[in-house]
Amino acid sequence: MLSNDLKPIGFNTWEKEEWEQYRTRLELPDHEATLEFYRQVVYDHFEHFNEHYPDFVLEAYDFFIEYMTAQEAYEQIKYFLDKPMTDWGTQYDHFKTRNQDYLIYQRMSKDLTPPFPPVLIHSTLLIDDGWRVYGREIHLIEGTHRVSYLRRMLELGEIAPDSIHKFVVLRPRSSGAT
Repeated sequence: MLSNDLKPIGFNTWEKEEWEQYRTRLELPDHEATLEFYRQVVYDHFEHFNEHYPDFVLEAYDFFIEYMTAQEAYEQIKYFLDKPMTDWGTQYDHFKTRNQDYLIYQRMSKDLTPPFPPVLIHSTLLIDDGWRVYGREIHLIEGTHRVSYLRRMLELGEIAPDSIHKFVVLRPRSSGAT
């Protein structure tokens, strides 16, 4: 679980502190993977993350930028119940027929890759407790639309199986925790 010290001031209000203020207050390093994790997960989805990952220990992980082919992502990335993230594939099809003005759709259909890297975790340290079954071995934390769209684009032949895509990956430290 993320410490309340990491929660953005004014979270879930119109007075939420700006990202740059938050970053400065926490003295976050200029490390792309760390910044992406904090921006996408901690800053934007603090409470949602804590609800879904109550046993998460931040200090037990290192953050990396890693690349996967579309085929590797398709086969390896899982979501809850150890299932692939397919929830938004039909939305991609619908948006495609309407050229929907949705930033993630627009950028992915143009650039053929997510506009910013989805966040993944090697889930060996996550504890399943009955209703909360994590994807094994690579679990998707953040980026359900991006990963669903990527999968659908591969299925439709819009991207090649060997196309390369960027991800933020949390890997357990060798000791498991500090």
